Amino acid sequence: MRAARRRGAGSLAARPPADASDDRREGIVEAAIRLLEAHGPKGFGQVRVAREAGIAQGHLTYYFPRKSDLAAAVVERLGREARRDLEPLLAGELPADRAAHEELFFGVVKTLLRDVKRHRVMLGLVAEAVWDPELAAVLARMLAMQRAVMAHLLGRDADDLDVHIALAALRGLGIEALVHREGRAHVDEVVARFRVWLGAGGARPR
Repeated sequence: MRAARRRGAGSLAARPPADASDDRREGIVEAAIRLLEAHGPKGFGQVRVAREAGIAQGHLTYYFPRKSDLAAAVVERLGREARRDLEPLLAGELPADRAAHEELFFGVVKTLLRDVKRHRVMLGLVAEAVWDPELAAVLARMLAMQRAVMAHLLGRDADDLDVHIALAALRGLGIEALVHREGRAHVDEVVARFRVWLGAGGARPR
């Protein structure tokens, strides 16, 4: 009985603490993000992610059995980071004054467009999702969340075509921001033009 107790105590002691498990999971997600940013979808294989994270591939599949599970965790991390970055802009109720509402909206647009890392990672996931239906489903949920945020900012329903058009334009501007060498100044110039175009087309915030 005493030996059995010792074995039981030993097996419990061998289990990694919950914090260590969480740290390892986050380390895998961070490794996947680094590879997606640096190499695009070709860097998103399990072998490369495990090597980048400094763990055995079996440990990676313990935490993320499928590539879509890891992709979902990457999307969740990017969403948390976006909410953190946008929180100062979105705190409280939307301004009732139209001019103030527009300033808020385009402040959000600038913040998103300046995040080059997020654009690179998301483009890598989108390219991978073309061939992976499970990953495509993960991204579809993320797009639904983006539509809800854009609808909130524009004061429209999520199914409003203006919401879809504004999101499509924003994604295109994000790709341009990736490849343009003038960086922040170019983003500001493009956002100013986007503001004129959006207002002329009637999709400006209500």
